[in-house]
Amino acid sequence: MKIGIPTAVLFLHAFPLNSKMYQFQFKALEENNIPYIAYDYFGFGSRNNFPTDYSIETLTDAIVSELTELGVKKVIPVGDSMGGYIMFDLWRRYRELIKGLVFVSTRAEADTDEGKKSRYATIEKIKKEGKDFLIDFMLDAQVSPKTKENKEKMKLLECIMNEATEEGIIKALKALAERKDNTEILNSINVPTLVIAGEDDEKITPPSIVRKIADGIPNAKFITIPNSAHLPPFENADEFNRVLVQFLKGI
Repeated sequence: MKIGIPTAVLFLHAFPLNSKMYQFQFKALEENNIPYIAYDYFGFGSRNNFPTDYSIETLTDAIVSELTELGVKKVIPVGDSMGGYIMFDLWRRYRELIKGLVFVSTRAEADTDEGKKSRYATIEKIKKEGKDFLIDFMLDAQVSPKTKENKEKMKLLECIMNEATEEGIIKALKALAERKDNTEILNSINVPTLVIAGEDDEKITPPSIVRKIADGIPNAKFITIPNSAHLPPFENADEFNRVLVQFLKGI
């Protein structure tokens, strides 16, 4: 049934989480009467069916199909890490839907050959040993020292990650390894754009890498969020929400 929302914020989650990573944003947007949609990728969270082909493009098409079914005319995507890669594909092929963009802890570049090799090695290890080692690595690599001090938040993050299926993780890793390079389309982005990095993200997407997105997009705004690494919406929700709501109200 169509709900006919003219414009909504579209939350696109990081790997290997699901839309629950944005749970602290939902209340903030509701308090400000800002409509939103949170999407889980295949094999993550609530969505455990799989398409024949699993790629960034497949995910984008599925998202657009759902937006069409809901009657949503325009979206402002907020994408952390893998979510950012889907945002680039949305801009490539469905830019008429985009009213603004919020890139978080992501990059425009494709994987290097070394990066691809590492992802495929991880896939083989998961097939042999299961996903636990990957979850342990992500719990260490994706968050700041400040977040690690919060045992309750770390337990919540672990629970969210463990909702991912092994099949979903494997298919997503392949999609990440084979994604396009998006550096050449940065200067074509002509909607309001906010680019956010976690100040303590040293292992996955350091602020210097994230800043390249803002540098390539005309009039984009770049900020860093303190006391956060790869997951600013989850780690420092108060500051992230302040910045996000201010940006959304300006569009």
